[in-house]
Amino acid sequence: MKNKRFEEYFREYKDLIIRQVMDKTGDYQAAQEICQQVFFKLYLNMDRVHPEMVKAWLMRCAKHAISDYFRKKKLKNEFFVETSVSDEGNLLIEESVEIYEEKRETEELTGRILKEVREANEKWYEILVLSCIEGMSYSEMAKKLNVPAGVLRARMYRARMFIRDRFGDEYLNND
Repeated sequence: MKNKRFEEYFREYKDLIIRQVMDKTGDYQAAQEICQQVFFKLYLNMDRVHPEMVKAWLMRCAKHAISDYFRKKKLKNEFFVETSVSDEGNLLIEESVEIYEEKRETEELTGRILKEVREANEKWYEILVLSCIEGMSYSEMAKKLNVPAGVLRARMYRARMFIRDRFGDEYLNND
């Protein structure tokens, strides 16, 4: 019974988790490894995760695994920065550290934006998550939420205007 439920969860959410990790890391191999880790943790904890919360649990677990991935990568980069002797090597490593820091700043901004959008309007938040995180099209979202596509477009427009008004240059510079 447990194996069958696990297989159903895996089939249903595997692509979502891989897409989430790919969006953050840009590394397909890392995305596959992290996905495997996440689903292994789910298998070990399935008795403690309520079936309605599996998707959220997986996404949260993937988020933590992504943070661990970057933490390990940063430690590796710091090691190379300290031990490198080539000027060209230092330049490449410094650039990779800068890229990591930019990604981290973008993730922090995204978190703040989503938090404030959720506080302002739950419906805006819902369509942003479905669109930007889950990668759904307007037609898919309309079907899932049982709302006309035009209504979704209007909500998305209002959400984007809220974000631009609230975060101004900070949002535009990270776009």
